[in-house]
Amino acid sequence: MRDIETAEDLNQLVDAFYDQAKKDKMLGPIFHQFVDDWEPHIKRVASFWEATLLSSGTYKGNPMTLHQVVDKTLGHSLEQTHFKRWVEIWQQTTDSMFSGNKAEMAKQRASNIANIMFIKIYQARS
Repeated sequence: MRDIETAEDLNQLVDAFYDQAKKDKMLGPIFHQFVDDWEPHIKRVASFWEATLLSSGTYKGNPMTLHQVVDKTLGHSLEQTHFKRWVEIWQQTTDSMFSGNKAEMAKQRASNIANIMFIKIYQARS
């Protein structure tokens, strides 16, 4: 297996991740409630990962604010278990497609992002 090298690799990874996440009993209903058009969503998330892993600088957006809105809309019901499950699916998907330094970095950064995001969402509640 090869490492993550290109924007197309990340697009394929994000697409495969959402194929799994959309079917997940915990995360699927949340994603389906908030994502109407999957193609632009996948492109936007892939762009985030491209900026994060390949230093592309192409991502424009604020994922923290978006997730805080999701939490508020859901009655502040996002919990750490949601983020843990997100990381599990991300890591499994990454492991099924890629191997190498960038793949490991993608998994570690996903874990870090999930932890920081949950903390920031929790802090925004008060």
